[in-house]
Amino acid sequence: MELSGRPLIDTAADARLYAPRGEHRILKSSAEQRLNVLLAGARGSGKTTLLRQVLLDLRNGGLPAVFVDGKLATDAFSFLELIRFQLGEAPNLPQALRERYGQIFTPRPNLGRASALLDLIDSMRNPQEEDDRTTLLIDGLPSPEVAHVLFGRLRDELWQLPFNWIIAVDERERAALMEPPADAFFDRQIDLGPMTPQEQFSLLEQRVPITNRSGLESLIDASEGNPRLLLALARDAFEGGRGIEDLLESRARREKAAARISRPASMLLAELENMGSASASDEELLKRLGWTRPRATQVFRELEESELVTSREVKGHGGRPRKVYQPSRGGPVE
Repeated sequence: MELSGRPLIDTAADARLYAPRGEHRILKSSAEQRLNVLLAGARGSGKTTLLRQVLLDLRNGGLPAVFVDGKLATDAFSFLELIRFQLGEAPNLPQALRERYGQIFTPRPNLGRASALLDLIDSMRNPQEEDDRTTLLIDGLPSPEVAHVLFGRLRDELWQLPFNWIIAVDERERAALMEPPADAFFDRQIDLGPMTPQEQFSLLEQRVPITNRSGLESLIDASEGNPRLLLALARDAFEGGRGIEDLLESRARREKAAARISRPASMLLAELENMGSASASDEELLKRLGWTRPRATQVFRELEESELVTSREVKGHGGRPRKVYQPSRGGPVE
């Protein structure tokens, strides 16, 4: 059984675990048509896996394509540098293009950040002036502000590069890319909504023995179409030695007990059930809830005191310990 919640990557081995969705066909077709696409979905909805598997299809079809983890960048300049680096490393690009993008870029001195940014964009043009375009499959952006600089203010410059862009963002970050003039950059928008029950069943079918179809249908109902949550529930049920009914009853007891504490406790527990684990400094968690870190710490403490979550200390950046919380396995006793 392979019930890890990790995103699948673009390998033949991971392709065997993949359950295609309708959005896969649309994204692949968009890349073949050289369209720019904005893909928006909730956390855990499968954006990274979808991009990686479309990349595999494009590469197998002989089309140049590159995956970029845009969240590694901090600003517009480092984002474009990251793309340039990935292009220089991409095995399926023509050698001439790899050599061109693999060259070290040094901006002209004393011209300011804006001029250096334009120099960097200019260095990414196709040196052979051919019509061939490379598909960039970009998983996340540094921030909504950076997104608007890139695809709004620099829209015309990016249009002239020999790429078509498929950009996946959290659904809450879509607004920054839909403000003029950034909205005109994208030819197509795709919402990566909940998986259908049949898609979820196919996902489980790839990974677990099907001996209790009604039990799997209960897991599918509880996951609300989120593949990461579905795999987390299946992992607890199959690898944790717990029955599906016991698992779902424990989850329901936790939700009921959190609602008795407060609405914030209920909201935080719901996010944690979806994510599997998180800390009070998790930026995406804070953004989704609209909270500060002290507020999240306070509500996590309430949940832990009520035995609805457990915590462990792990090393964070710089070796500093941080508390990571996860839902308690058994749930509260009524």
